[in-house]
Amino acid sequence: MAGISATRLRTIFALFAVLSIVLSARVVYWQTVARGGLLERARGQVVSDEVIPAQRGTIRDRSGAILAATVELRSLYAIPSRVKDKPAAARSLGVLLGRDAAPILERLTSGGEWVFIQRRLPETTSEAIAKVRIDGLGFIKEPKRLYPNEDLAAHALGFVNDDGVGQGGVEGWYDEVLRGVNGTLVVERDPADRSIAVGLREAVAPRHGADVTLTIDLVVQTSAERELRAAVERDRAASGAIVVIDPRDGAIRAMASYPTFHPAGIAAADPASMRDRAIAWPYEPGSVMKVVTMAAGIETGVVTPTTTYEDRGYADIGGRRLLNALGRAWGPTTMTQVLERSANAGAVFVGAKLGGQRLSDAIRAFGFGTRTGVDLAGEANGLVRPLAEWYPVDVGTAAFGQGLTSTPLQLAVAYAAIANGGVIVRPYVVASWRDADGEHRTAPAAVRRAVSAGTASALRDMLVSAVDNGLAQGARVPGFSVGGKTGTAQIPSPDGRYIDDDYISTFAGFFPAVDPTFVAVIVLERPRSKLFGTVTAMSTFRAVAQDTLRYARIQPDRKP
Repeated sequence: MAGISATRLRTIFALFAVLSIVLSARVVYWQTVARGGLLERARGQVVSDEVIPAQRGTIRDRSGAILAATVELRSLYAIPSRVKDKPAAARSLGVLLGRDAAPILERLTSGGEWVFIQRRLPETTSEAIAKVRIDGLGFIKEPKRLYPNEDLAAHALGFVNDDGVGQGGVEGWYDEVLRGVNGTLVVERDPADRSIAVGLREAVAPRHGADVTLTIDLVVQTSAERELRAAVERDRAASGAIVVIDPRDGAIRAMASYPTFHPAGIAAADPASMRDRAIAWPYEPGSVMKVVTMAAGIETGVVTPTTTYEDRGYADIGGRRLLNALGRAWGPTTMTQVLERSANAGAVFVGAKLGGQRLSDAIRAFGFGTRTGVDLAGEANGLVRPLAEWYPVDVGTAAFGQGLTSTPLQLAVAYAAIANGGVIVRPYVVASWRDADGEHRTAPAAVRRAVSAGTASALRDMLVSAVDNGLAQGARVPGFSVGGKTGTAQIPSPDGRYIDDDYISTFAGFFPAVDPTFVAVIVLERPRSKLFGTVTAMSTFRAVAQDTLRYARIQPDRKP
């Protein structure tokens, strides 16, 4: 065999040398630069991270009654390949679950390696299924949000979806506070994917969600919902809303919207029932806004409670004639009587004296056109057009609450300012929450002064007279002074006109008037009693006021 040339030997030697250097460099690379990643990959083959779920916080009313809580329930799953007789299994499960067997069989034959059959079962149902012992079925525990009072305060509470995320109301607004932070458990496993009892275990404990206490009072809330439902059904109204608020600090004691839904059965809820009309229903409020017009007139000095004008049943402004309800002419009328009689012409009289700028400023000072800042998801702004877009007649219509929109909560906040001495307060529903760091309390917040204390006091007296001597006598509460105002507004149509013979009825008031502790606003959409829907609104206000005063143990300030 011919010998290998020296040149070839040198080439082979050089090649081996280069390969040795490359391999050495690669080894150095894996031992230094890439060492962390390599160890992590190796560790991943024998170690797994398991989630330790955090428990969602409990929601309670102001006295500690539970409104929402989380429990662990068993969810049924199947590994279809291990279910031998799928039709028989589907039939058995259909009977136990109270369901049609066909959808269950469809899941078992879907080709999936692992499928849910039904999630979050009642304990009795899961126990009955476990006793049947069908191969290929199993359970895992999942959290279930429960609402022990069913649909009570549903809109204020909101709900939790299947992924454990809060939606709407307190559940949505405070989701991060309530949800907490999941923990982790690092477990070393053997080749059969079984945890090794003496192997590596590293745990990061979960941070459970905070327990939340609301300003809502279960007793007042129950009264508000009962009376609202009765009013809607009695007057065959399309919907309704109630807000009860403490005017001194903005704490919401009750907030109801009808129709309603069950937070634990959200899949079956009508989407229309999930709308929180108390905060997300901007509507033209009508004559309850005359109080704001009168407040601006007294604050600026253009009128006093005793200022008189001649009421002819109408007022001309901006080339338009605006009528009193039913065209009634009252003759000589004081500003106090304007509120007693709910005279549109009187509101236009004050609006004309104020002018657009001062009236617009007053409407905005009372919070209309902007969100109140309540700690609930889904609040609407309401609409107050910029002054530059007003026509001359708008000074008149805005003076008695048409051509602008408000939510029931915005009205409650405005009347709270009259009740508390002239200050706009931010409404809130969460009084406090407690987590691992301790208790966190909501600090009541004064937003701004709407009118002086003197103006607010004069208005309180005028509104008491409206209940004692005027059209609002249906809101009287025996033994107590009450101040308030009715409102009946037409409903705008899509073409910019108003719908004939359809109205929204409102009553807004406070009690006891000598030292107001509560403000309540009741709104009914399209009551069948038409213009007399305010009668139903007033009787609803009276019923809620009586229940609330009795529960709060407030002593009468008048002889019955």
